Amino acid sequence: MQDPIVLGHNQFFGVNHLVAKTGNEKEAYFSDIQRIMEIIHFCYDNDVHAMMMSTHERSVLVTEAILKDAKLKKDFGVYLLVPYVAKYIKQANEKGLVNIVRDALGGTTFGEKFSMFFRGGMGLLTRDMTKMLTALIDFEVAPYRELNLRAIFLHDVMTDLVLGWDLPEVLQLFADHIRNKYHTTPAFCTKNLPRLMRLLERTDIRKPLVMASINKLGYQVSPSREAFEEALRRHDLELLAMSTLAAGYLRPREAYEYLFSLSNVESVVVGVSSTSHAEETFNEIRRQRDLAHWKANRKKEAQLA
Repeated sequence: MQDPIVLGHNQFFGVNHLVAKTGNEKEAYFSDIQRIMEIIHFCYDNDVHAMMMSTHERSVLVTEAILKDAKLKKDFGVYLLVPYVAKYIKQANEKGLVNIVRDALGGTTFGEKFSMFFRGGMGLLTRDMTKMLTALIDFEVAPYRELNLRAIFLHDVMTDLVLGWDLPEVLQLFADHIRNKYHTTPAFCTKNLPRLMRLLERTDIRKPLVMASINKLGYQVSPSREAFEEALRRHDLELLAMSTLAAGYLRPREAYEYLFSLSNVESVVVGVSSTSHAEETFNEIRRQRDLAHWKANRKKEAQLA
């Protein structure tokens, strides 16, 4: 994991897991892409050099703005989350499936379009899950290919379906395709870390990068905070922690003091909607992370003494 702090994206697209009204207000505020870019530039100038990005329809506008900025295009990393299922449901109702496909493939070559359609079509005809899944991944990633993709995450909707169906080969397929075609890190988002880690033991994927919710209150932590903590101790992984502030119930100091007491926490994804909020949160993350490292080093020194 290259980035200790990753800028979250939910606030930009109106996602709020606690209060829908707040989400709608933020979506309206950030409907001006320039306001999103102001936050991104502030983060970059304060040593937060990456963001999480779903394939939400408005994220394409953010992508275009990043690519127009030479500094961001070169140095600003993106952790892409695919696929964004809700997008297809909404857009299919608004403009039809044909227009969804046309918009998503607007920046690809004829050969790339043909390859995706051929593999997807053959997958349907032959019921070959491999062809259908790789075609879906390529379809989703296509508008973001020029970004500095640090990792590509399988969305928790898909990951947890795979868990329910007990299909470790699908996780392996995803990981192999991301490495071989996009030359970046395959990663997984889940709402059930213990079960995911057990399934990954039946693959060749080692020390996976996983994004999952963890916080002191156990909010959105499944199946329980205790089971999550045990999975962190037992398994070798890199955790990108999300929902660390428990939808605003926790203050940063309390949240990150707890978080960095855990094993295998490599980094944090956190959404911020103002520069003051960003500064407070980032400073506390760094303070608690440094303090946890200092305590760990002191403990090692004491054991060696």
